[in-house]
Parts: sequence; C-alpha cells; structure tokens
Amino acid sequence: MAQPTSKTQFKEFCLRKLGKPVIEINVDDDQVDDRIDEALSYYQDYHFDGVEKTYLKHRVVNSSITLAPSWTLDGDNPDFKVGDVIRQVSGVNGGDEAGTATAIVVAVDAANKKLFFKKPITGTFKTATSNGFVVSDTFTAKYAVDPTYPAAVYGESSQGTLELEYISVPENIIGAINVFSPESNVSLGSGMFSAKYQYVLHNLHDINMGPLVNFQMSMQHLQLMEELLVGAVPLRFNRHTDRIMLDMDWNSLTVGTYIVVEAYSVVDPTTYSDVWKDRWLQNYATAKIKYQWGSNLTKFNGMTLPGGVQFNGEQILSDAREEIQRLEEDMSNSYSLPSVDMIG
Repeated sequence: MAQPTSKTQFKEFCLRKLGKPVIEINVDDDQVDDRIDEALSYYQDYHFDGVEKTYLKHRVVNSSITLAPSWTLDGDNPDFKVGDVIRQVSGVNGGDEAGTATAIVVAVDAANKKLFFKKPITGTFKTATSNGFVVSDTFTAKYAVDPTYPAAVYGESSQGTLELEYISVPENIIGAINVFSPESNVSLGSGMFSAKYQYVLHNLHDINMGPLVNFQMSMQHLQLMEELLVGAVPLRFNRHTDRIMLDMDWNSLTVGTYIVVEAYSVVDPTTYSDVWKDRWLQNYATAKIKYQWGSNLTKFNGMTLPGGVQFNGEQILSDAREEIQRLEEDMSNSYSLPSVDMIG
C-alpha cells in the first residue's frame, strides 16, 4: 500500500507494522490516537523538519465598541463623537449607574457604527452582556429617556493591541526569537530619508567603481548605533499562553503600523500530509503503540488461554521500551538541530 497521507491511514499503517490483521493488536482506537498524538508532539518539538521559521505580522489597532444601528456617529448632531468620555455601566435609568470603566473616544467609524479608544482611563471594557451599556458623560443625547441621565447604548467591545499590550498568536507557534522595531529608527527610514538611500546618493561613483566593503562597514556601523541609541525590544513568550509580550512603551506606537515577529511554527500534518511519510515518525509512533499494547497485556500475565497459550505482555513492553529509547537517541544525534551556545 502507498505511504499514508492522513492520520487514519497513518494509524492503519502503524498497526500493520505490528502485525494487524494477522495478529490481534489489543489496543483501543482511542489509545492508538493518543499514542500517535504523543509521537507527533515529540516530533514537532525536536525534529528539524517538525517546525519552520515564519514571520508574524500584527497590525497595531485601537480597541473598539460596536453600537446599535439606530445610533448616528456623523452629521451636525452625532450621538457620539471624538473626545467623548464613555463609560461602561451595568444598568440604565434607575439601575446601577456606577461606571466600571471609562475611556476617551479617539476615532469614529460612522459606516460601521464603531467607537475607537486607545486604552481605558480606568477599568477594562469587556464584552457587554444584556445588562452592559456604554454611556457618554460629555453630552445629552437626543435619544435619552431621562435628561438627567446620559444616553445609554448596548455595545459589543473588542480589545485592541494598545489596550492588551501583547500580541495574540495561533497555537501552532512554539517559539518567538526576535521582533523588528515597529517604528522608524536610526538606520531605517522611508524614501529619500533612508540612510541607505542617502549613502548611495552621495557615494554612487565609488560604489559602481570600487568594492562594497566600505558600504557594508557603514551599514554595520549604523546598525551598531541603532542598538546603542534605540535598543532592541525585549520579547517574552510562552507557548502555553499563546501571546507575545513586548516590554516597550505601547503609547509610542502609531495606530496602523505593523509589528513583525520572527517565530517558529509547527508543520501541521493536516495541511502538509507529507509529515505522515516521515520514517522516524512512523517508527516512533509504532513503538509507542507497541508500548501501549504491552502495557495492556501485562494485566493478564499468567492467564492461560485455550490450547495452553499464555500472554507475554512483559516481553512486548520491554521490546517497545528499548525501541523508544533507541529512536529518541537517534532523534538527539541525527534529527535535532544543534544547541546554540550562550556565552556571557
């Protein structure tokens, strides 16, 4: 049969290596799935083909609240406008009027009925429930039922980058190693203000007629100046939280700019089916299933079947343990990338 291209085919491939259907493999389907998942997780953690370098692009955005369609955000008499102080409360007109969060509106999207704010002054705007409302303290809305109480409106909130102060990443990201500065710096720029542009402009003759050593050294010098004067953005990442923390002044970022992070993502076998053809993964998953098979049979040691046949789960378990140990040593010696030394 051809090489497996899906998890179902991979499962049958491993079971056939153990003797199915000639031999009955005493392992439940769920146990087989669990052992394959374990093998795949180990493969993605240590095999050089289990991950790939990628670049995550994240746009800096404000937090927003989406209002009901009946509210107007443009014209001569808008219900909400830039500069309004909005609050989130838990009731209206006689209910609990204590604000749980306040923020200043910094932008308005009239077409999509959205209010944007950079970061709450106090508290945190959360997704509104049936009792959650957004109100304004700086005007008397024309729709207000009670003139002494600010107009209230039900809204769905969405937290942006400037409020969260971290970047959410998908679960397949297992490592983040570098972040590119999201704003202009010493050595970079745009258009004619770029350091490279200015250097080439004033040294075009030398660049065309001579070696590029001076150009390379100048660019490295600018990079050193950037590291000394600007500094790298400290990065913290834990694969179990699915977020990248950047220790920086988030208020200095410009809305609409992009943060680019150099990271590593696992190679998903549901997208790239060639993963199931990897020989090491096939052997390791088979050994894991064999270990489960032996573990199951050890519960029946000493039991005699018709014809005088006895289970020997201990031997199967011992063989599987040796195979797993040998394959993990092969992973360390032949399939893992070398460790990077750190000095200092």
